[in-house]
Amino acid sequence: MPDPEQLRLAAGRFAADSGVACLQALLVPENGSENALTALFAGEYAGLFSRLLPALARWGLPVPLGGTSNHFRTEALRSLGGWDAFNVTEDADLGVRLARRGLRAETIESRTLEEAPLGYRAWMAQRTRWMKGWMQTFVVHNRAPLRFLKEIGWRGFLGFQLLVGGMILASLLHTVFTASLLLRLGLEGVVGVIPKDLWDWTSLAILASG
Repeated sequence: MPDPEQLRLAAGRFAADSGVACLQALLVPENGSENALTALFAGEYAGLFSRLLPALARWGLPVPLGGTSNHFRTEALRSLGGWDAFNVTEDADLGVRLARRGLRAETIESRTLEEAPLGYRAWMAQRTRWMKGWMQTFVVHNRAPLRFLKEIGWRGFLGFQLLVGGMILASLLHTVFTASLLLRLGLEGVVGVIPKDLWDWTSLAILASG
């Protein structure tokens, strides 16, 4: 459910700046207060669409577009061949292809409400698809790294490797971290996992709060 004035706002931005090829609106879960999972999802989206993507646009780095509420200049979208039908995170891939052509993507302060996954199974299915798409995007654009570097520049190249490659690597590191945490909890208990000085301060805080 986009804000009623979103199309008018996007049209105004395109008219005011001929260098902008794409505008990304803010995505906001409308059910963020429904349970713990949707609250975490809402927090993640707030960081992504309100902070990270606007910062990437300001710095002139590739902007991995997010799902719905992308507005394009028709000629720019056609020149790129549209979305990649074989990529399951086709909008993120398209954001990188815009950058490779020297086309600018920016964000607009207009919200689009959507529903966050309500349960673990739906969330996991979505994240699995996203991870597959990020890996597709990472591999496709790195098939000819020298050409990629020449087209996007060293800042865009490094930004892409850190952002997209980092998302893939972070998932692997989270798995290792969780496994090691559970192992230490099983072998040493909570006291063994938390550093002694932190545990002492935590104990004092609990006692003080009574």
